Amino acid sequence: MGQQKEFLSILRAIKQPLSLQRAQKLQSNCQSPHTDCMQISRRQFTQSALLATASSTLLTPNLFGQHADRVYIVRNGDTLGHIALKHGLPTGALREANQLSGDLIRVGQKLNIPNTSNSNSVNTPTNYSSVYIVARGDTLGAIAIANGISVGELKRANQLNSDVIRIGQKLKVPQANYSASSTDLLSVARAETARIIVRTDNWKRIVVHHSAIKYGNAEIYGRAHEKRGMKNGLAYHFVIGNGIDSGDGEIEVGPRWKKQLLGGHVKSYQLNLTAIGICLVGNFQVNHPTKKQLSAFTQLMDWLRSDIVPGAKNFAGHRDLRGEQTICPGKNFPLAAMHARYD
Repeated sequence: MGQQKEFLSILRAIKQPLSLQRAQKLQSNCQSPHTDCMQISRRQFTQSALLATASSTLLTPNLFGQHADRVYIVRNGDTLGHIALKHGLPTGALREANQLSGDLIRVGQKLNIPNTSNSNSVNTPTNYSSVYIVARGDTLGAIAIANGISVGELKRANQLNSDVIRIGQKLKVPQANYSASSTDLLSVARAETARIIVRTDNWKRIVVHHSAIKYGNAEIYGRAHEKRGMKNGLAYHFVIGNGIDSGDGEIEVGPRWKKQLLGGHVKSYQLNLTAIGICLVGNFQVNHPTKKQLSAFTQLMDWLRSDIVPGAKNFAGHRDLRGEQTICPGKNFPLAAMHARYD
């Protein structure tokens, strides 16, 4: 406001203002022995310089709203979820900014990326990516992990003194800092999928599992499943590592996906025919999945459902399926939060 008053006072003080460029040119011309010129006073030159400086300061985006939306052009392999993740936004905010009714996007499409930062605010309030309603089986830790934040951040945002939450409680979820987790973890899955013809009409459901053991990767589990008499080897279509026997958040593509074969990850033959199986390495009855594992899982889910198999609209944890009699994917996997995201 002070800058604007100063600017107006300068305008009133200068009856015939010169632009800074014009003043500099005249001053330069006067220094040439071969040029006749109009002499300008030091005061007039200074006033012109102040005017130009004030104009350049005030006629910036600060005057009209400093943070304009950026535009992102969709590339091959992009998903709405991954683009949102890469820019530190909830998918819903990106969808709303572009008036999208779903998550389907096309190559070459221009998306507005809303900028939520505001450098003019001294005490900027926390940016909330969403409000989460607590469901049965939720824990504060699981909700925090699913949203890429710490339990402390979630407690501070909701002024909680303990980890106790109740069903139906509304929790403000702070905007996550995705600087580390926004890495594209889909490169291998994209490359392998580009080599095959996906049976898009076949896949109707995606089921998440944990391995129930701390160690392992796709190759190790594949050998174990072959020894159990499974002729197609690895029961899952995808395996997400925990950093021990494969990379943390590394997505391994199994033979069943490469050959578009039925899964072997649930008891029901009929479900295996149409259900894609994703296994996260770890025992989530004891431990929590890593942030990178959850980032990889959500990237994989978003990509599969929006770009590869849009017909796979049903999502389930292994224990959700009737007749399976299992605790998989474990009590510490944020299943309720994932249902809220994908149902």
